[in-house]
Amino acid sequence: MTEAAGLRRRLADLGRQEDAAIAPVEAALWLAALVRPGVIDAIPTHLDTLSTLADTVRAAAWTDESSDPAVERHAAALTGIVLRRHGFQAILDSEDDDHDLGTVLERRCGDPDSLGLVMLDIARRAGLTAEALAFPCRLLLRIEDETGRRLILDPTDATRRFDTPDLRALLKAVRGLSHELEPSHFVALDNRALLVRVQTTVKQRLLRLGRLDRALTVVEGLLLVAPDLPPLWREAGLMHLRQGNPRGAVAALEQFVIRTSDIQARARALSLMAELKSRPH
Repeated sequence: MTEAAGLRRRLADLGRQEDAAIAPVEAALWLAALVRPGVIDAIPTHLDTLSTLADTVRAAAWTDESSDPAVERHAAALTGIVLRRHGFQAILDSEDDDHDLGTVLERRCGDPDSLGLVMLDIARRAGLTAEALAFPCRLLLRIEDETGRRLILDPTDATRRFDTPDLRALLKAVRGLSHELEPSHFVALDNRALLVRVQTTVKQRLLRLGRLDRALTVVEGLLLVAPDLPPLWREAGLMHLRQGNPRGAVAALEQFVIRTSDIQARARALSLMAELKSRPH
């Protein structure tokens, strides 16, 4: 079995598992290896790095003798150690098409969503109660202590904490003045949704750089883990079409038609499929 086939089988196995069985960081590293063959051997080292960082965060989070609430101490331990002591940082724009989760861990820099995933994984390994929010503008983390006290932090900034006015201002600045906070923005992302969100950022960067081939590999890898997401099937179909592969486009669009509940989108997909099938081979 080839390396790529082995990775696809692992990802497909995850696609059949309950959400709780998915480790988003490990799945993201497998997806990175699918896009960049040959880096799979580095995955155990990356996971060891995360465990080592978590051990340091755990020690700091529960030995801090300051009078701050526990949730503040936990957040300070997490961001202080990862961002300040070990120098992880966010980069908003990169011309490097290898900037996946593996390179984030190697270079200690990456897009804010990938950095947020790293921070969340370290927090959970350290025993902190942490979750990623479905806030639309950027990936934010919510930390909770044993008393139920919570705070929302920016995983790219060691000191920034968000209250409701901050979040409203951020939403309006990014999405427009007509947008308002909604309860859905504070829902915790499950593991699949978190993986899709982070890998969507990777895919978008690859498309900006003109790496359609790699972007399609990311989407098809995600479909192994999250096969029931209609938009991914539609996107895969359109990417195959752009690559001049009508047969691949039809196969993906067929899966989209089966799964979507959007009547108009289904009709458009069926029309496109009919056109593609009518073309001379």
